Order: sequence, then structure tokens, then C-alpha cells
Amino acid sequence: MHSSTVTAEYSISDLCKEFDITTRTIRHYEDLGLLSPSRRGQSRVYTPSDRTRLRLILRGKRLGLSLEDSRQIIDTVSYTHLTLPTKRI
Repeated sequence: MHSSTVTAEYSISDLCKEFDITTRTIRHYEDLGLLSPSRRGQSRVYTPSDRTRLRLILRGKRLGLSLEDSRQIIDTVSYTHLTLPTKRI
């Protein structure tokens, strides 16, 4: 019996295909500090969190937000998510 596994990491080409963007676009977002993948040799390795950030950046762009506005919103949400208690009282 085979169990299906969820991809825990993505290559730059995986993300380019999924979001129909160029590698140059992703590298630009990296240069601006919007994405920060880890490296495995010369290859970039993106996590599900990086994928979500990219999705939110592209959604913000479609809505007319600047990249800086998107960064502030994403960072605020990420910070809030990380600091909220996980246990409800």
C-alpha cells in the first residue's frame, strides 16, 4: 500500500510553473527580502511557508498593493500568527 505524501519543499521551477511567473520574478522578490529560501548547493529550496508568502505577494499585486505594502501585511500576519497562544482558554 502506498501512502501519498505532501511535498514539503519546492524548487524555483516548481513555483514558476505553479504561479505562471518567471525565475527572474522570484529572484527579484528574494533580492527585496520578500522570500528567503534555503540553499542546497546552488539550488534554492522553498518551504510551504515560502510558497504561501509568494501566493500572498502575487495576490497583493493583483489587488494593486505595492510590494512594500504586501511585505508589511504578510510580516504582520506572520508575526501575529507566531505570537498568538495556540491553546484556547
